[in-house]
Amino acid sequence: FSAYRWIRDELVRMGVPASEIAFMQDYKKSEAKQRLFGDVRAGKVRFLIGSSETMGTGVNAQLRLKALHHLDVPWLPSQIEQREGRIVRQGNQNDEVDVFAYATEGSLDAQMWQNNERKARFIAAALSGDTSIRRLEDMGESQANQFAMAKAIASGDPRLMLKAGLEADVARLERLRAAHIDDQHAVRRQIRDAERDIEFSTRRVSEIGQDIERRIPTSGDVFTMTVTGETHGERKLAGRALLKEILTLVQLQQEGESVIGSIGGFDLEYSGERFGKDGYRYATALLRTGADYEIELPVTVTPLGAVARLEHALDDFDGERERFSQRLADARKRLASYESRDGGDFAFAGELAEKRRQLAEVEKALAEDSESEGGMAAAA
Repeated sequence: FSAYRWIRDELVRMGVPASEIAFMQDYKKSEAKQRLFGDVRAGKVRFLIGSSETMGTGVNAQLRLKALHHLDVPWLPSQIEQREGRIVRQGNQNDEVDVFAYATEGSLDAQMWQNNERKARFIAAALSGDTSIRRLEDMGESQANQFAMAKAIASGDPRLMLKAGLEADVARLERLRAAHIDDQHAVRRQIRDAERDIEFSTRRVSEIGQDIERRIPTSGDVFTMTVTGETHGERKLAGRALLKEILTLVQLQQEGESVIGSIGGFDLEYSGERFGKDGYRYATALLRTGADYEIELPVTVTPLGAVARLEHALDDFDGERERFSQRLADARKRLASYESRDGGDFAFAGELAEKRRQLAEVEKALAEDSESEGGMAAAA
């Protein structure tokens, strides 16, 4: 029996010209396929029959397509998406299209559609970033469910069908329960992170406030800066003296930390370090409350440029405090949000307990029947 030929013969019997019916597997080469797709787009071929593999990716014949018929049930949601993607796409002149799905009563079809729906919903939840979804069932478990359901249907015992369904439900709920536990662990980690962020940001806001209070204005004519004990009232002269001192220390490859100047009430520290065979590096930083503030002062910078970098760092104290204040507010919001989720009960705990109870009852009844049948066989 060939389902393809039967469908074609029935269509012909109902009045469809045989020339308007095509089998996708009859067109092997790329050129032949393109001619076929052209005939479909032109309306010369009105019925195109094929498998998921032959009519999947690469089929560009959607211009006049009106209806898609799922004659069997694929194993994967992705195969359904591939099929329907041939008709539900841009370039179709029909504003509405029909998609039909068929199932044989008493067969595996209905269960396979249900399994596809379950997989599709699970995948959609995972792709959407749902934090309650952290485990995807593997193919082995999926196949086991299919085989169990096939056995149940073939046996004719509705209890086996119920058992297979309950086992699948319990497995699904167990995964959700494990995901809930993982989510609770993640929430507690986020709470600890937020608490640390609050502690750090609170301290920095206070320390920066102290720096703002001790900061001495340097803008305009009130500028003053000290370099190696000598005070300068002009920015250019101060910059020259500073860069001269830095260049001298670099040439000497001076190691360790030393204060080379001060500006705005804060000391400027130079720290040098040798590394490797001939390597040397240095850094310059304002010594502030609770933390040093590194400022890049390469020997290639201009005198005025060096002073401008230092004054910009002083001026940014207010902006820095505002940034940490915002960081503190954000951390407090995060903490409140995570604390509201901490300790939450598993939403499906009752359902899981009930499914387990039902499964235990079914398994007990089946076991009793099996023992009874075994006893009768032994007596015979």
